[in-house]
Amino acid sequence: MNKRDLFTEVAKIVGKKKAAEEANSNVLDRAKKKGKVFRSIVALGAIITVFNFSALAFAASVPKAAEWEKTVAAAKKEGQVVIMGPAGEDMRDAYTEGFQKKYPGIRVEYSGMASALIATKLLTELSAGVYRNDLVFAGTITARSSLIPANALIPLQPYLVGPEIQNLTKWKGGKFEFSDDSEKYNLVFGNRITVAFFYNRDMVSPGKIKSWKDFLNPEWKGKIAMLNPARVGTGQVLTTFWYAKESQGLGKKFIRQFFTKQNVLISNDEAQLLDFLARGRYPIVIGPSGTLAFEMKNKGLPIELYRSTALQEGGLITASNATLMVPRNTPHPNALKVYLDYILSREGQYAWSKATGLTSRRRDVPTDHIPEVFVPKEGATYLADYKDPFVSLRDEAVEYVNSVLAH
Repeated sequence: MNKRDLFTEVAKIVGKKKAAEEANSNVLDRAKKKGKVFRSIVALGAIITVFNFSALAFAASVPKAAEWEKTVAAAKKEGQVVIMGPAGEDMRDAYTEGFQKKYPGIRVEYSGMASALIATKLLTELSAGVYRNDLVFAGTITARSSLIPANALIPLQPYLVGPEIQNLTKWKGGKFEFSDDSEKYNLVFGNRITVAFFYNRDMVSPGKIKSWKDFLNPEWKGKIAMLNPARVGTGQVLTTFWYAKESQGLGKKFIRQFFTKQNVLISNDEAQLLDFLARGRYPIVIGPSGTLAFEMKNKGLPIELYRSTALQEGGLITASNATLMVPRNTPHPNALKVYLDYILSREGQYAWSKATGLTSRRRDVPTDHIPEVFVPKEGATYLADYKDPFVSLRDEAVEYVNSVLAH
């Protein structure tokens, strides 16, 4: 296509052919009358350049829009997207209801279960050649310790093509965040500040505790209960944090003294730990669910949450189960693209955030429904429990903690 043809075609596209022709003619006439042919050529070139850019922009946007329409149409033909994720009705609703309203022709089949069960079920199916799942929502431990090493996942980028998620300036840091160093397999779309500990406000003055090392003081002996650090959960996350902070006076020495000198009660039952806290049996509790604790606090029980950022050793953030990944041989690739475009949109992230109490990494998702104690501040420095070097230390830290607890 030559310049003249392109000029005419662009004018047709934008509905301004007549105006463009008149502008062209007027520029030439004025230039000829004044004997300024060179300037007319420059002016005409400027007009052509403007319309060339318009044509390129239009040509770029039209195929993308048309391509996305084809993707949605293909997704409707596939008819469903199959998802594995966290258990609970609230979680199921957050991951399904909004999408079903927006795309009634694409059914969401959702299976909710614990992360450990997700890994076992998915790997069993894949090894048997059964490919029924399109998307998995689970914790980073499931991704990095089980699914990635087993080559159970495929890169996400080919599926992140929808119009709602193309503007990466909407995301903190101006990009998607991944837990894996290759930035391909495990996308982290939300997080929250880890609560350092919970305390009974009738028995503990929070101003007395400014560092984890303060818990080694004799006054706390026999007064601390903790979620089992030998099992996956916040108890394990926090002991790994201690292990990683040897340069700040924690590390192996602190861990050994804490568990051997302070008569710490270890429990696998989060509800029991918070019940002990509310009744004052143990004025300090470490590791149980922050969401459950906040609910109990709102019911009038004397429970307070102490954020990790308030301690000298610094803050810790967790992604919890706010990560997603795509199993290999996804059976509904187009429905998956459409679903990802929804769940990572402002609308999808807001519904998810309200159900989980986690903050989205999207900047435009409100946090007014989340207790301020959980909300990370953009630009602040945190140690993330889903990124290296923390992840690489986890197994080493757990092995050491187990050796201490065994004695």
